Amino acid sequence: MLSLAVQPGVSLIALSPEAVRRAEENPERCLYLSLKQALKNAERGQTPFTPAVTTLLQIHTRLSDITARGAEAERAQIAAVAAAFRAGIADLPLAMISEAPSNAVTSLHPLYVPASKIVRVLKDEYGIWACPNGGALMDEVFRIGHIGHIRPEDLRSLLDALHDMNDRGLLGP
Repeated sequence: MLSLAVQPGVSLIALSPEAVRRAEENPERCLYLSLKQALKNAERGQTPFTPAVTTLLQIHTRLSDITARGAEAERAQIAAVAAAFRAGIADLPLAMISEAPSNAVTSLHPLYVPASKIVRVLKDEYGIWACPNGGALMDEVFRIGHIGHIRPEDLRSLLDALHDMNDRGLLGP
């Protein structure tokens, strides 16, 4: 399985003929997940509501890229980015959350400063967007994704920013 790494807004659902029959026979329970309306509109090549056009274009681009490169090459690229990132932060005061992390994302726990501060400084001072955690773990965890169009210079910029933050004392003592 490969992740597409596009913005949220579209869900793909595959239905067997039996599932289609059941969807058509059962009463609807909500407006936004109306399989009856989705199936009816699909007959005319449409969606029940305004489609998420930019997300669909992103999906098309990602699928085209993956098809051109091949799924194994895509997986290898993701694994290489993950390995390079993790090796590049080995000397920083950031603890990996998982003992067996996915190549898709690295979840990190800063040892001395709030995670939300790291995310904010990366965005405000370096123009780099990291994935913050919400809720009770907002100050405990942030994530770095490894899927998508990540160029070597993008990875280098992130690693340089984190090391610069560390040199400036922003990651702790």
